Amino acid sequence: MARLTRSSTVVTLLAFAAAALAEGSPTAHAAALSVEEFFRKAQYGGAALSPSGRYLAVVAPVGEHRGLGIIDLETRAAQPAMTAGDGDVLRIVWQNDERLIVFVGDLQRVAGEPPRESGIVAVNRDGSKPRVLARIEYRVTAGSNIHRSFERPWSVSLERTIPGTNEVLVSARERSIQSLDLYRYDTVTGAKTLLSFESPGDVSHWVVDFDGVPRAAVTDDVDHDTSAWYVRKSGSDAWIQVEQATYRRLGSVPLQFDPDGKILYVAARKDGADRASIYEYNVETGRWGNAVIRHSERDVENGNARFVADYRTRKLLGLRYANDRPSVAWFDAEWARVQKGVDAALPDTVNIIQGREDAKRWIIVAYSDRNPGDAYLLDSKTMRMEKLFSYRPGIDPQSMASTKWVRYPARDGLPIPALLTVPPSANGKPVPLLVDIHGGPNVEATNWGYEANVQFFASRGYAVLQPQFRGTQGFGWKLLSSGFRKWGEEMQDDVEDGVQWAVAQGIADASHVCFYGGSYGGYAAIWGAIKNAGLIKCAVASEAVTSIDYLFDNAQTDLARVADRSTLLTQTVGDPKTERARFKRISPLDNADKVGVPILLAYGGSDVRVPIVHGTDFRAALDKYHKDYEWVAYSGEGHGFNRDENVFDFYHRVERFLAKYLDGETPAVKSVAAPDR
Repeated sequence: MARLTRSSTVVTLLAFAAAALAEGSPTAHAAALSVEEFFRKAQYGGAALSPSGRYLAVVAPVGEHRGLGIIDLETRAAQPAMTAGDGDVLRIVWQNDERLIVFVGDLQRVAGEPPRESGIVAVNRDGSKPRVLARIEYRVTAGSNIHRSFERPWSVSLERTIPGTNEVLVSARERSIQSLDLYRYDTVTGAKTLLSFESPGDVSHWVVDFDGVPRAAVTDDVDHDTSAWYVRKSGSDAWIQVEQATYRRLGSVPLQFDPDGKILYVAARKDGADRASIYEYNVETGRWGNAVIRHSERDVENGNARFVADYRTRKLLGLRYANDRPSVAWFDAEWARVQKGVDAALPDTVNIIQGREDAKRWIIVAYSDRNPGDAYLLDSKTMRMEKLFSYRPGIDPQSMASTKWVRYPARDGLPIPALLTVPPSANGKPVPLLVDIHGGPNVEATNWGYEANVQFFASRGYAVLQPQFRGTQGFGWKLLSSGFRKWGEEMQDDVEDGVQWAVAQGIADASHVCFYGGSYGGYAAIWGAIKNAGLIKCAVASEAVTSIDYLFDNAQTDLARVADRSTLLTQTVGDPKTERARFKRISPLDNADKVGVPILLAYGGSDVRVPIVHGTDFRAALDKYHKDYEWVAYSGEGHGFNRDENVFDFYHRVERFLAKYLDGETPAVKSVAAPDR
């Protein structure tokens, strides 16, 4: 094959920000970047290649928001196609060369936030004929002067496009708030056909075959505390239950049919295996085959693995899966060939390739722990690759810190995976340590990649440790299940043991350590200020749980129904009927008198995951015992802060707080003006 070469041509988005794209070669920053530069929304994103390979869709600046732009790769001409009113374009999927599906929302939106502009819109490449598939809170502006208001509250998720048509498969809770139905929907005419009239129950996830027929389904019935999954041999056959378990605790989950529809690939833990693997399940016989995809250290499951399929050619192309660096296994020789060439040319990045075997162009999105993302154009005949643009042109990867996976032993010997970032300024000497504790807590492990907050802390001279403590998903059942009902105890020990390890390795200065986290991570940060205050100098906690009782008793939280009607939280947190004494023993609210270091508390006024009462009641307790703390609440924000001004304010506060209590000096900050938008 032709050898892949690189060049640095930059495509100009004429109607958006031509000057911003003329970024040139990055130069090293003489001083640390400002808070605003680290946390400003990405300037570009979502690069998606049309089926023929002629057009590139991209999320690009339009005023103060992000809109949809289209580049004709034959002529290099560009035009704006759609803006999103008071929101942003988030993601783009091509139906065909003339029509796209556009996801609209806010670039920093997370669970628990109040309604903002959000939804899914189908639109032509020139911005004409917009049609809303999912609710839009305010308005969508399509083309140059088209304004439409959409009010129908039809909550929709895109399952996949149907090649060669203007139709898509969508799931929606239209007939029941408790169950997803599946529809075939024409995005031009609005005609829709219900495909799931005979549903096996309250479906939370559908799996369709290559013909677009729903053939497997996962059901979740919170009222009866059960989950199950079903399969059927064809669209006209009866549903057969394969597994039933208590609510959201299935041991296997269907993922993908093979092109013939006879084999269903299922993520499962079988025969006592610690780690989930992907197995073949024969739909005709109901028999399980051997594991066909497995990993020696990680789970390969629905939360961290995704098949890549080409429904036009009826091929299963590969599998993307979590690894120390996100990885892919290609089953298709051409995709494997292109990936190998790209990886050889870009060895320091994870390279996501998009294309088609019979197309002459491919798009590559390359990112790493130090690089937020670059988009490249590859000519598949000449194997010449051009850089188009950087997602965050203000970030110089060469001046960012490297992140690597480490493993350290917990005090009981259990290996704890963790991500470690050491600032370049350390020069092999111990430096102040920030322990970044993830939320959840029973969520997928943190992915290796660029994280703005980690790089921000490293730029201020702090090492950052991100422990994947017991209770974290993705590293096997033992690590996950050993965290059940261990809030404030063994889960907290794992975090403390990470500090001791970092000190013993000569990475961290034992006298300059701070805990940092949000949600459960905020709980653990505060609990660190209570359980072992001698280990740390301070704690930063946002949207933090402060009372275990409130998880079960507070009707304002969106977890109330789950807590009331299922045993999910009982298994993972504890039983409110028998363990109230333990809850109080491990709740910050009930132990505020023991807080031994200063705490920075931050909450969203509209948070429905961890209502602000967690913060206000804890603040009152701190006042009662005359404890040292700082407080900020952002009106209208939810479970994670959204508006730029609030995000900037929060990290300015964090910067000052850490500098004060870790005895560090705030570095000279390079003032970077906001890009033209």
